[in-house]
Amino acid sequence: MGPEYEQSYWDRIDSPIYHAEIEPLLPDRVLDFHAHVWRATDLASPPSETTRTSPSLVWTTDSFPYQELQRTVQWLFPGKQYEVLCFGMPIPEMDVERNNEHVREVIRNDPHAAGLMLIRPVDKADQVRQSVLEGNFVGLKPYFTFVYWKAQNDVLLDDMLTADHLKVANELGLIVMIHLPRKGRLADPENIAALQRISAEYPQAKLIVAHVGRSYCEWSVFRGLKHVESLPNVYFDTTFIQNSVVFQFLFEHVDASRVMFGTDLPDSAVHGQVVCVNGINLFVTRDKYAWSLSCLDNPIECTYMAYESIRAIRDGAKRAGLSEEALKRVFYQNGRQLIDSVLANLRKARA
Repeated sequence: MGPEYEQSYWDRIDSPIYHAEIEPLLPDRVLDFHAHVWRATDLASPPSETTRTSPSLVWTTDSFPYQELQRTVQWLFPGKQYEVLCFGMPIPEMDVERNNEHVREVIRNDPHAAGLMLIRPVDKADQVRQSVLEGNFVGLKPYFTFVYWKAQNDVLLDDMLTADHLKVANELGLIVMIHLPRKGRLADPENIAALQRISAEYPQAKLIVAHVGRSYCEWSVFRGLKHVESLPNVYFDTTFIQNSVVFQFLFEHVDASRVMFGTDLPDSAVHGQVVCVNGINLFVTRDKYAWSLSCLDNPIECTYMAYESIRAIRDGAKRAGLSEEALKRVFYQNGRQLIDSVLANLRKARA
């Protein structure tokens, strides 16, 4: 299906929300620290039924090349200058080399884009270092799906993010985008121990805990954040979290300079909202998806999930007493400074 563009629905539902709530909140320049891009030709084989129906992967379209990302953000954020940290789509059916090449082309051709390189457990340090420097990638993106011999809830962070990867990340001061595996998410003891160890052993690596450690519901951040909040090289992105209580707790315990805004496009260009029922996160959408709940007989008049995320950030920040200036930095400056510091490291390494 892909991003949902409908002029009449935009005029009636989305546009009033954007102009009243979203546009005034965002700075003139927005940096999206978490977006996926891939071409149909980057797939080694068609996505399986397991991939299409997985609530972890939230599959919405068979391709989302960079040109489509640009079109989507022009629709979602009119009047804003958009910059992005993008990377491939880490599904089992992806040809990682081809997908990384697409991101490499994006980085080369658009000064407003930076990119991460998809990595697999088999990738060795010399290979990773060479590819990073040649492609000007500012970091690495491991993922549990590349640990194909284990179920998601059995994957350890060390399985998907190896010593070879971390050696290069530490040497070059790279960003490492971490989507925590396991049922316990940020609160899982194995994840906590791994983050603590990696932070200490690889202090120059910039460890981004994506989705606030998959804290779509409060319990994960309530139980887990205290164990990692003081780690100096650990950061958090807001991606796809639509729970203001999570953001309130995050801003109350972590300096806002360590928080970056992300969209998770194309997924957040769906009309819907992530809700929590008895500690379980569910996806409610206007249109029907294999991984969501919907009411086709009487469709719910949802707005974009991207807007629901921004609403939640706003409300959580307000209750936490975050200043307007600090909040603005979440949407641009925090991520920009991190990316620029890595680009400087890469220039030195190539000198």
